[in-house]
Amino acid sequence: METHNRDNRAIARTNSLESVIPLMMSYSSNKHYQAFLEDLHMSMICLNQSKGSNFIRLPCRHLFCMKCMETLCRMHVKEGSVFQLVCPGTKCKASIPPYVLKRLLTEEEFERWDRLLLQKTLDSMSDVVYCPRCGIGCLEDESNDAECPKCSFIFCSLCKEPCHPAKQCITPEEKIKRQQASGKMSQKEMVQELLTIRKMFSDILIQLCPKCQMPIIKSEGCNKMSCGNCGQLLCFRCGRAISGYDHFRNECVLFELCQYSDVTPFERHMEEVQIGRSAKVQLTPIGSTIRCPKCRQRNFKENEEYIFCWACRIHYCSLCRMRVDDKYMKSGHYRSSECVGLGNF
Repeated sequence: METHNRDNRAIARTNSLESVIPLMMSYSSNKHYQAFLEDLHMSMICLNQSKGSNFIRLPCRHLFCMKCMETLCRMHVKEGSVFQLVCPGTKCKASIPPYVLKRLLTEEEFERWDRLLLQKTLDSMSDVVYCPRCGIGCLEDESNDAECPKCSFIFCSLCKEPCHPAKQCITPEEKIKRQQASGKMSQKEMVQELLTIRKMFSDILIQLCPKCQMPIIKSEGCNKMSCGNCGQLLCFRCGRAISGYDHFRNECVLFELCQYSDVTPFERHMEEVQIGRSAKVQLTPIGSTIRCPKCRQRNFKENEEYIFCWACRIHYCSLCRMRVDDKYMKSGHYRSSECVGLGNF
């Protein structure tokens, strides 16, 4: 008797339509996935083409090559900016889920991500304080007191001293004076601490993030700041959330006037070159800092040719300070005829 191999695609007529449709959809989905793995796709990060087997698809349906996503995720985990682990697609802020991160990170990096996420989540909660004895997170009550769940120490969340319900909490200045009186701090150390506290409050060096309330300290640069905890952009002058540089056109200034007092004659000379005045351009050694022509942020010169600004994320020429893109860099803009002020080189 002749026998025939059974074709899995053949379905008996007795099967109901309800049972056939899921099988057809599953078969179609598998075929689409196999075609995706073999086709070429472009990564929107590095702009290189590669097979789909080298790509990863995020839940938001955006595609990126595996190597770019690994570099991105490892960078944020290393720098501690875990709240910024979102889809790198334009205008897409969908979070990257844990199961995707587990594929992109090593076991040690994934554990660090888990610890940092918990730590930063607790830090962003206004009612969470840390025990001064063992460092465990505690919930403070309305009277600013907290009890450690590990060592049972009850303390004041303002001064970190044992709970004092019938007494007013001491100020930081008073606390420093008491430490000096008890011999725990020298006169010189006390004066230095007091000067630091007064300077921080008089110069308004601290702002709270308008989104997560994380304290932000400014050391230098412009008033456009980014929260290292949640990534929210804010104006350091007024503390309001912003989305770009439009806020500084009509309301607050981008740079304080006193910040221009540290501009060297060389930097003033380069500003004159940028607005079209003919002058001589002096080479700046590697390792020095050069201000960005767009946002005025200081950036380290890591090579002889081009500098990347971490604040506004542009490239510019280390000689003429002209903003350059990939086209200019590949065509050899550095020390070319298009490079401003190089007539004497």
